[in-house]
Amino acid sequence: MNPPPDWEMRGKMGFTIDLYVDHVNRAAGFLQKQRRFFPRIAMIIGSGLGAFLKYVYKTGEIRYADIPHFPVSSVSGHSGVLILGALDNIPVAVLAGRKHVYEGAPIEDVIFPIRVLGTLGVKILILTNAAGGLNPDFIPGDLMLISDHINLMCRNPLAGPHVKKWGPRFPDMSEPYDRELRSLARRIARERKIPLREGVYVSNLGPNYETRAETEYLKYMGADAVGMSTVPEDITARQQGIRVLGISYISNSLVLKPEAKTTHEEVLANARLVEEKFCTFMTHLVHAMAKDLSKEGGYKL
Repeated sequence: MNPPPDWEMRGKMGFTIDLYVDHVNRAAGFLQKQRRFFPRIAMIIGSGLGAFLKYVYKTGEIRYADIPHFPVSSVSGHSGVLILGALDNIPVAVLAGRKHVYEGAPIEDVIFPIRVLGTLGVKILILTNAAGGLNPDFIPGDLMLISDHINLMCRNPLAGPHVKKWGPRFPDMSEPYDRELRSLARRIARERKIPLREGVYVSNLGPNYETRAETEYLKYMGADAVGMSTVPEDITARQQGIRVLGISYISNSLVLKPEAKTTHEEVLANARLVEEKFCTFMTHLVHAMAKDLSKEGGYKL
């Protein structure tokens, strides 16, 4: 027998959608007090990419545990802090770490930060992750621009009660990653001579890595990289009208060495291969995004 949906279980424990909305509002109100004008560009930094924080001028650092109702990750490589600061003169909010469904968290906890960011008025969300390479042309240390995704997590963050103010009940997902932002990312990569792959990201529930048969199946489906995050966050952000850009760092190849075994330590260690180009790429990309938002009248420098 399949387990009941998360909301059904939590409903039996007295957890209602009204309470969830209240928790989101409380967390957003707490963060709004930290900075009167919350940044319009936010980023979630995936496993092993914490070196990027050295490039951010920090004006505030808040532990997730100190934000009301905010989920805290238990995974190595996710520091669990929200950085308020700037890349040069561009205000940004950087979430170092995320909660995963495989940690045993209900999916509404996984997407809680996205609901908070949307409530605070974030316009652009950059989602990053570590991913295993399925495309034989990809090697560890590559950056991959996510063009689309496949959700194999058997979870959808929009299932359950619908909150009208968060967006439509049936949002269109024909373009989950913003076309203009992807074009901008390609241009920045060309100008800075940063190699940038592009492909489809597939999200599995985890926490185990894929079997060899599953790897072949995912390749057959058309996926170029596989991970255990990002998709629920993207779906939630798109419902709320937030523009999303997705970037994977290829932490290991699942196809070049069939006899190889994958470990979390390898994923974190291989991040060193991508640190410099990732940080350079992100810095120039955020600058270009801010210019676009300024033209729209939606950003203050």
